[in-house]
Amino acid sequence: MLPVMIVPVLSRHDILDRMIKSINYPIRELVIIDNGAKTHSWEPTWNQWISKIWHLKMPNNLGVAGSWNLGIKSTPMADYWVISNFDVEWGGDSLKMFSELSHPEKLVLSNGTPEWCAFSIGWQIVDKVGLFDEAFHPAYFEDNDMQRRIEKKGMEVVKSFIPIAHDNSSTLKAGFQQLNEHTYINNYDHYRCKQNYDDFSEGGWQIRRRRQNSWD
Repeated sequence: MLPVMIVPVLSRHDILDRMIKSINYPIRELVIIDNGAKTHSWEPTWNQWISKIWHLKMPNNLGVAGSWNLGIKSTPMADYWVISNFDVEWGGDSLKMFSELSHPEKLVLSNGTPEWCAFSIGWQIVDKVGLFDEAFHPAYFEDNDMQRRIEKKGMEVVKSFIPIAHDNSSTLKAGFQQLNEHTYINNYDHYRCKQNYDDFSEGGWQIRRRRQNSWD
């Protein structure tokens, strides 16, 4: 059984419904971070493979890093967390493979496009490296930054062959492409700045960056 799956969503809740329906392996807790709750009235579909669904309705968009962190902080006793994009579709033995490969001391990346569309991260990674840097808002480079920090600590990054069917960029296609052109550059600059200054810190949420990079 997978201990926890964390799934953020901002738009296209119909695709999230498809993802939930495709789950074919036992999950103890599914944590949905609903960043679009202000504009969508949606409730998750039921799936017999999931023991408990937590639907966390946000008043505004936490962003990717903030959502992943909230899911982790909401379930702190898990050995590891499987974190998934809402627009993947599970099939075959993909979830079973995550169960077999995941470990408290590992980051396991999928073989999807991109590989971070589904991954697992162990609690000892979070303990030694920290959470995702919420200065990357609302999306992009939070994953690159985390992998860089994990590798710096000498912890294991597994690039697996777990197959994932993924509708890439579903959120951008739902009306956020133009906003992303601005925030993507800002987040890239932040990532390069951390590289240039050998900054391997967790960083953190900053109200000025949050306002400058708003998709609200």
